[in-house]
Amino acid sequence: MNRTLSSFDIYTIVSEMQNYIDSFVEQIYQLSRDELLIKIKKKNEKKTIYVKNSELFCLTNKKFSVPQKPTAFAMTLRKYLTNGKISEISQHEFDRIIKIKISKKEGDYSLIFELFSKGNIILLNPDSIILLPLISQTWSHRTIRSKEKYMPPPAQINPFKLSFKQYRDILKKSKKDLIRTLALDINLGGLYSEEICHRLNIQKNIKVSTLDEETIKKIFDEIRNLLDVFLNKKFTPIAVKENEDTIDVLPIKLTILLDKEYIEIENFILNLQELIGVSKKDIEQTSKNEEKIEKLQRQLERQKESVKEFQEKILQKKIEGDVIYLNFSIVQDILNQISDVLKQKQKDEGIGIINNSKIVKNFDPTSNELTVLLNDENRNIFTVDLDFRKTVSENAELAYNKSKKFQEKLRGAKEAIENTKNEIEKTRQEKQYDDKKPIQETKHFWFESYRWFISTEGNVIVAGKDAKTNDIVVKKYLDQGDRYVHADVHGAPSCIVKSKNIFGKDIPITEKTLEEACIFASSFSKAWNQYGEANAYWVLPEQVSKTPQSGEFLPKGAFVIRGKRNYNRCKLELAIGKISIDNIEKITCGPVDSIASQSKIYIIIEPGGIKKSTFANKLSKIFNTSVDTILKILPPGNIRIAKTVGIELK
Repeated sequence: MNRTLSSFDIYTIVSEMQNYIDSFVEQIYQLSRDELLIKIKKKNEKKTIYVKNSELFCLTNKKFSVPQKPTAFAMTLRKYLTNGKISEISQHEFDRIIKIKISKKEGDYSLIFELFSKGNIILLNPDSIILLPLISQTWSHRTIRSKEKYMPPPAQINPFKLSFKQYRDILKKSKKDLIRTLALDINLGGLYSEEICHRLNIQKNIKVSTLDEETIKKIFDEIRNLLDVFLNKKFTPIAVKENEDTIDVLPIKLTILLDKEYIEIENFILNLQELIGVSKKDIEQTSKNEEKIEKLQRQLERQKESVKEFQEKILQKKIEGDVIYLNFSIVQDILNQISDVLKQKQKDEGIGIINNSKIVKNFDPTSNELTVLLNDENRNIFTVDLDFRKTVSENAELAYNKSKKFQEKLRGAKEAIENTKNEIEKTRQEKQYDDKKPIQETKHFWFESYRWFISTEGNVIVAGKDAKTNDIVVKKYLDQGDRYVHADVHGAPSCIVKSKNIFGKDIPITEKTLEEACIFASSFSKAWNQYGEANAYWVLPEQVSKTPQSGEFLPKGAFVIRGKRNYNRCKLELAIGKISIDNIEKITCGPVDSIASQSKIYIIIEPGGIKKSTFANKLSKIFNTSVDTILKILPPGNIRIAKTVGIELK
């Protein structure tokens, strides 16, 4: 399934789950970080609810290998919910949120499933206080954390409760095309918005502002027809097939899918189990380029429409200027008449006379409007707006100047088209690269036990994480031909620049590599929390010693540097990206140039005010990895996002 569960899917799931009210919760398992099994029993009938956070909610009869040792989250759910009776199953508004109320002697607990991007599974006590969420989250409008009052996300438009007037007002205010207005503003979602357009044979990309009243009413009536099917529970679920595999499950038949292979099914929520194991994140990863290309192509079509509009306006304003000069004396007479009328105390009669003139379409001095009808040299009539406070020549020049401004916009629009075309081509090439790239098992390289990055030139650079690993990297990995790098501040890692690449092949250490190593050493020092820049130096291996001067003490992880130090002034700035090492993808953090040379997508960071945990949580979803993996590669302090390349952060 290459889409998320829609609000209509949730509506259907909740409707079918009403059969399981009065069931008792028998057992709860957490299969993985995002997967939950809830075993329920009603009389002699047993069922299993499968939930994948943000992605899937269904009944299943599949067998799973459950962990022998339950997680803390599973233990908490068991503590409060086991042997409780399911008393209510509901959908919050028309959102992708399922609420299961479970009654026990001490009161009604609630289990909330937020099945949207960055969703959650949340346990509430009888007073709607959060006992434990699967993931702690913070937004500007709400906080999901233990002991906080649960607040649902801001309410979405509920199309079931939308009157024609409300619907019409939304469409009248929209500047988007029809498909996006229905999907986002009316809250039908992409699939059902396409269905409405398909049923009425209306172009989905048509601008809403161009729709007439009759079409607006037809669209509303068709929406009501669709909604009535759900209101009356007239579900006709189908499983969409491709090469005998189920690729989607829908609660009703849709006309846009009638040319696809599908089978009618009896139960929607049970057949959703066919999608277990088909990770939306995996699908998003493989179809990311396709989606980006489609988005860019829609953008290209809008840009082409803009070019056409600018060309029409350029010609229109040019003609207006020509026509004004061609009718110089006629326009002059009208402007003189208006000037005389505006000088009078009683203007109504004079305004009426001007409006009755054959060449005046509308004159209203209170709203500064003057529209006239002028002939060109071929006797074609043009509607021209004039400023009655300006002269004939000034009005003509105003039209010409507007034509020139539209020409400037036209040039910008044409440049934008070329940029979009280039981006489409680039994305297609990236897709071809990704499609051909071999998939290999994860391999752990020796340098991953430390802080590390690969320089632009290919050198392996490692640094200690603490006093113990500072000792190890120097004693174990600092060889002849390498370089030792250290920030000129207390509390900085020992950094080793290897004169070898990842395969152990000898390569020179260039000034560029040393500069990157100094940035790395400075950024992972305590300077990150205090400054925007810092000094770092590099020395030869023979200058590094563990032997202190007589009478001095050398703490663990510290070294004595003798002789000349070669300093670099470094800006504290790093990049995080996914790079390929021997055809194996690794997420790493290093100097911007090194990451940019090896990754198509990356995020540039610098010291700032965003907490590491908050930032790591966001990146873990982007790179589809654990929060711990991200935390391990981040510098020691809060960050600020300076720039993103190939990544859209929300």
